[in-house]
Amino acid sequence: MTSWLGRVDPKRAAVIALVVVFLALTLAVPVRTYLSQRSEFNELQQENAELRQEVADYEHKVVEQNDPAYIEAKARERLQMVKRGERQVIVIAPNKEQQEAAERAEREREANPWYQNIWDAVSTPPEGK
Repeated sequence: MTSWLGRVDPKRAAVIALVVVFLALTLAVPVRTYLSQRSEFNELQQENAELRQEVADYEHKVVEQNDPAYIEAKARERLQMVKRGERQVIVIAPNKEQQEAAERAEREREANPWYQNIWDAVSTPPEGK
């Protein structure tokens, strides 16, 4: 029994190998281009979906801003407007520096012994007087 390799003509094998290599090289560039374009297409689809979501958000915002109740709520909030008969109360909170200074003073007071805090309370006049 003879092997099938023994019957193959070397010239014919070389020609077939050359044709296979030529086909592989010929198809490599289009396949690479297809894969890169497919990747770019997927990225563009993702970006398009994000832009559609952004457009929907803006459309919702436009509809919301045309609502009279929304306009009234924003006017009350931003311009501090009130209806007749209502009483407006404005709470003025301390700013960040004042809060930090108060916290720092409290930490210093807690670090002192109790008798020092009593002495400071008696010897120091109240602030603002």
